[in-house]
Amino acid sequence: MRRLILIAAIGAISGLAYLLGWSNVFPVKSIEIAESDQSIVKEVSARLNQFPAPVVIGEPMARVDKREITSRLRTLIWVEDVQVRRSFLSGKVSISVSPRSAIAQLDSRWSANPNELGFLGSDLEFFFVPQSEVAKAAKSGDADWLSLPNLSLGSSDRALIEDVAGLMAALPGIGAEIRSVTAPNRESIKTLIGYNERELDISWGSVKELELKFEVMARLLELKANRNVKRIDLSAPLAPIVSNS
Repeated sequence: MRRLILIAAIGAISGLAYLLGWSNVFPVKSIEIAESDQSIVKEVSARLNQFPAPVVIGEPMARVDKREITSRLRTLIWVEDVQVRRSFLSGKVSISVSPRSAIAQLDSRWSANPNELGFLGSDLEFFFVPQSEVAKAAKSGDADWLSLPNLSLGSSDRALIEDVAGLMAALPGIGAEIRSVTAPNRESIKTLIGYNERELDISWGSVKELELKFEVMARLLELKANRNVKRIDLSAPLAPIVSNS
């Protein structure tokens, strides 16, 4: 009796496996990219349509390779996470991605692997990506992170990172293009910026009184005597120091 039950169970499992994995009873009827940003939808779709496609309309739902879909989409450096949901009843495969963005490229000492580049994300967390993938994404136009400002931090202290991120967010508002940021600590933050067709090395000290420091910098640069100024120390905004070298 037990042998008969075992044989029946094996037969049932085999039949179910065939039904799900090889028959057309539960086919893929639709593929949904669950994202409102059409540029993301277009890029994800293009990556999934590359041969061999990991999901195809009409194929059995059980044969949809969730692992391959995830692996393929994560080759896009801006993709943080991928979720794939299959509905056998509706025939829908729903794919969603969690994008990430970088605001600065970390100096090399933060990466333990020489073949990886480190970045500071918009969530103020560090992440690391193979250098080859970064170069490939820049060349294809997917994400040009190689042109991001270089960032040299003295530590991974959260308060220091928040200060730096706040300064980086404020500088474009005065027309400055950030080339690099050096921040050994919260009281010694420096930037190399492009400003009104000039390259300037600015010492901000801390990020306190930023509006005043911006105003002092603008007024200093309006003076004819400062037309060749290359360095400005605004650590003490009421007693700034300028230098031509």
